[in-house]
Amino acid sequence: MRPLLEMVQLNLAVPRGEAGFWSIILELDKAGPWTVRQVSDRTSVRVQSARMYIRKLRLGGFAEVVETRATGNLPDAMVYRLAEGKKPLLAPRLNNDGEPLPETNKDKLWRAMKMTRKFTPDDLVAACGDVPWSTARGYCFALTAAGILVKQGDVFRLVKNLGNQAPRVLRAKLVFDPNANVVVGSSIATEIEP
Repeated sequence: MRPLLEMVQLNLAVPRGEAGFWSIILELDKAGPWTVRQVSDRTSVRVQSARMYIRKLRLGGFAEVVETRATGNLPDAMVYRLAEGKKPLLAPRLNNDGEPLPETNKDKLWRAMKMTRKFTPDDLVAACGDVPWSTARGYCFALTAAGILVKQGDVFRLVKNLGNQAPRVLRAKLVFDPNANVVVGSSIATEIEP
């Protein structure tokens, strides 16, 4: 009889989102002006998704239209550059009006974890202010399961500082064929709040 859990090769499609768009835009901008189509062509998402993020960047003052190119029967294509002094390494998080969004609970927790290195969920809630205790606890256990934190009694300790961006907790939907011990088709991951 085979064990219930087995290691399988998993081909997982992780959504790139705004952080992915931003890394593409930074790369394109180094070479010169760029268009929405150039950004979307480097992803597997619809042009409209890239267009919405670039609109937020323009409204927030991060991107500027430098010219408009005629494209035949289609609407003219706007050509962009990033504004001077507006090229942060991390993707700007903006609302639809281009205004900065508040820091996420995950980002607050991750920053507090890196600063204190040893903590309880209560310590994190005290350091972050408005993060619910259940969110802090759930995030601690998710990172412990991934080997980023170690739990010693009631205290968690950061053992792998992965960098500035908070680790994301994902849920994947996939189809598994136990006959061949393989995942069939592509799997899609979505981010969840712990």
